Amino acid sequence: MDDTLKTTINDDDLVKHIVLIKKWIDQYDQLLSQYTGTGDGKHIMLNNAGLTTNSFHYETGRGGYFSTNSGTSEGQTLTLRGALLAYKATGKQIWLDRALKLSDALLSILYQDKPIPDEPDVNWVPHWLFNAKQDFKSQQYFTNMSVVFTNGKATIKKDDIFKVFSVRAADATLVWDSPFSQVNGKSYSIKSLDYPDNNTAIVTLDENVTGNFLVVYGTNTGDVIHTNDNYDAYPVWRKLEQKETVCAIDSLAWSYDCFKLLFEATGEEKWNKALKSTAESIRHAFHIDNAIVYIAPPRMGYDIFENGMYKYSSRDVPEIYSQNKVTGFIDIHYPQANYGEGQIGKGSVNAKFGNDDYLLVKMSSKQKIIMKLTLDEENVYQEDKRWVVPLHLDGSGKMQTFNLPASSFFRSSDVFWGVNYRGNADGSKISDGKSTISSEAVIDKNIAVQEIVMNKVSGGWAQFLFGMGSTPAFPFDFKYKTNDDLDFVVRDSKDKPWRYRLPKTNGGYKVVTMTADLFTSDSGDTAFPSGSFSSLLVDCAASKSEIVIDYLGKLTTLPIGSNYATLTLSYSGTEEADVSIELVAPMPTTPLTYVPYVAPFDYHLSDGNINSWRGPAYSGYQTPYIWQELPEFTDEFGKNNQDALGVNLKFMRDAQAAYKAKNGIQGGFAPVYFWNRWDSIQYEHQPDTWGWLPAPDPNVNWGGFQYRAVDSVARAYFNDSSNELAKDIVMDFFRMIDTYWTTDFNMPCSYTENPDCFISRA
Repeated sequence: MDDTLKTTINDDDLVKHIVLIKKWIDQYDQLLSQYTGTGDGKHIMLNNAGLTTNSFHYETGRGGYFSTNSGTSEGQTLTLRGALLAYKATGKQIWLDRALKLSDALLSILYQDKPIPDEPDVNWVPHWLFNAKQDFKSQQYFTNMSVVFTNGKATIKKDDIFKVFSVRAADATLVWDSPFSQVNGKSYSIKSLDYPDNNTAIVTLDENVTGNFLVVYGTNTGDVIHTNDNYDAYPVWRKLEQKETVCAIDSLAWSYDCFKLLFEATGEEKWNKALKSTAESIRHAFHIDNAIVYIAPPRMGYDIFENGMYKYSSRDVPEIYSQNKVTGFIDIHYPQANYGEGQIGKGSVNAKFGNDDYLLVKMSSKQKIIMKLTLDEENVYQEDKRWVVPLHLDGSGKMQTFNLPASSFFRSSDVFWGVNYRGNADGSKISDGKSTISSEAVIDKNIAVQEIVMNKVSGGWAQFLFGMGSTPAFPFDFKYKTNDDLDFVVRDSKDKPWRYRLPKTNGGYKVVTMTADLFTSDSGDTAFPSGSFSSLLVDCAASKSEIVIDYLGKLTTLPIGSNYATLTLSYSGTEEADVSIELVAPMPTTPLTYVPYVAPFDYHLSDGNINSWRGPAYSGYQTPYIWQELPEFTDEFGKNNQDALGVNLKFMRDAQAAYKAKNGIQGGFAPVYFWNRWDSIQYEHQPDTWGWLPAPDPNVNWGGFQYRAVDSVARAYFNDSSNELAKDIVMDFFRMIDTYWTTDFNMPCSYTENPDCFISRA
């Protein structure tokens, strides 16, 4: 504490303030007691189930983003924490009773009645939004209503219509199932919207056009969201999908506080288990893995292509994109088609394949199909600069993982036989009639190979003749594996056989470059004649021989150090297919600044899967003190609690430096840090910079983000008064407030980006 502050503190005044604060606590008890229950259904603080309402007054939250009847996990956990602290300060049973009521609601509703795990479970986290006051109807949206516009204007009559989202041409389609979807075809900008009553919308377009157009609109006519039900607000007010949890990441630290205080107050072991599980959830939720993805799902319900992906289809029946409501992954339905290819990809990636680099692909299909992943060295197609790898999907519907180094990508123009490269592996089975031969294509580590088994009777023969449009000339490569005796046979232009005993490969693959000097004729000749071949085959030289063949020819793979500009995932099969994509991303992961000790914006779980969209980092979402209070750890980076605290405090200090750099005022916090990651870059800020809008939570000017931020740093300083960085952050903020809060009613409440007035007053 500064010496100047010490001299202004009087012990008698402190005693008086304690008495006054306890009086205030009693008054809070009276207020909460008066407004607990159903009341008039509107002016409620706590409902009968123990849920905290978002606002005492019956007013719309977040500019209409959620219902006036709502409560949030932030409000629930902070109210519970307040009740427990009041019990700790006063010892009055009414505060503990209230806290237990609030905690029951927390577990049964926000944690969706999932039992407290015996062992930490990072999926055990609270949902963020619920109905705390009165039943209301969920919202529905409709995407294909035909409406007549005359001179750019139309009146729409629909029960309980609340919004018109978009207008498009009659032959235009939506790219995905969402009221916020992009449009395939012509769309019309809306100039103005008027809602003269609950059942009418008047739409005026920017263009003075007449005709039948398709309108996307929403109504308050869905299933009832009952009091004490969870729900979500995007893309419209809706019931949760099965096993869905949208967690407000800032509430996790407050949940941790609550469970710790509940354990102290009651001694019940269940709260200790909840505490331990939440500790693991916090560390897990803060961890975002890499800066770059090429193909990945968006936020639930948002633009599927929001991270800059593109799509293209030449299929006569185009594919349909949607976001899986359970997993959050990108689903693509390819209807049966006669021809064409459907593509999804990312351009201008401008990446390089280093020695240890690889591409990670996670996807699945309900049908056994082949998709292709293509890399182009240039943004414009050039045949000699395109590299491809087939992805063999097993049809199980289960997520498959492909790790693809540079050597996985190839050009196959010089491969003349091989199912993985030519699409088939034709051949003829030649035997004496008693000997047997089987041949089938199998998948070996994402490479389609031909597995041939030959059983030869005594005195018989068993051979596999390669089917080729034209035979090659020496030299060429042969990639195979076998542990048996087999001859590779070349018949010259006069059909004379020449043999080479294939080396055994001890279980692995071997590439042999076939040259004329390797071969000997059955009569002992060693000078292979010039001219073309009549055929190529493998000949069983034992009673039983097995061989797995990859290819014949010359396979050129992507060299280490190659650059690539465009990545494309495509399907050209004619059969119907249903594909789900979790991720296509370059690896290894690129370290991100401040990660994993700073909270990202979003933590959305669907059936245990964390949505890959995490967003930028808000200074107002941070709780640096949590790293002091979590159990001691040493993570995979060799870092411990103190290291994590230091990184988080540096983030807060950097936020202050960015605020000062923008407006010259020392003490405030720049609201948002945009990582060098796709879900930050999409907001059009430079990577690894601080800023305001655009950002996922538009309330960047809200004073609450500033006061929450300094409160969390002050707690870190309270926990450790020797932490000079925490002290400097707090004191700079207090000095700023002391400078600008000069009268009773001009408390700084809005911290804008306007360089002439960064602190607006109430």
